Amino acid sequence: MKLYGSLTSPFVRRVRFVAAELKIDYTLVDTLLESGQAEMRTKNPLWKVPYVEFDNGIKLWDSHVIISYLFENYGHGNIRLSNDKEKWRELNIIHAIDTAVESAINVFYLKNDGLNPDKIPYLTKQLQRITSIFKWIESEISGKYFTAEQKMGLSELNLLTILDWLRFRNAYPVMDNKLWAEILEEQYNNDTLKLTRPPG
Repeated sequence: MKLYGSLTSPFVRRVRFVAAELKIDYTLVDTLLESGQAEMRTKNPLWKVPYVEFDNGIKLWDSHVIISYLFENYGHGNIRLSNDKEKWRELNIIHAIDTAVESAINVFYLKNDGLNPDKIPYLTKQLQRITSIFKWIESEISGKYFTAEQKMGLSELNLLTILDWLRFRNAYPVMDNKLWAEILEEQYNNDTLKLTRPPG
């Protein structure tokens, strides 16, 4: 498996986590390097990571699609799967988490370009959306997990990778929230999360 992405991307990290849990070997093409970015853009019309090429010729983008393929072909290891009762709720949670990080990424890169979020209504709205989403997500958590099983599933993985990216990039004050800080601290007892943690 050839994985295009970076060690800092939360979306790529999801795939790296699942690959590590399922003992799937892969080669990482670092898209933070100019050569990796150029190669990825010749193959992936979305110009986004993660992007994966498999030995059988299948090419996939989007972390959710890639992970679904890995589960279908390699099993799910110790990762909790959604049951029928919880499936739609968890998909809602995952979509909410993705929306929060997309807003945060918008703000992060536009701030890096010198724009002030406080003076731009679009960026203010993005920050307000993140706050709204995290308030709702907090109401959905039971303990530090989303289901009674108290086990790592895709909703927990998505939340952890996003929280850690927000912390790493200083893109949103997640560590000011006691629950998010406790979740990040506790989950770093997970060896695979430690292994895939962004540098720095």
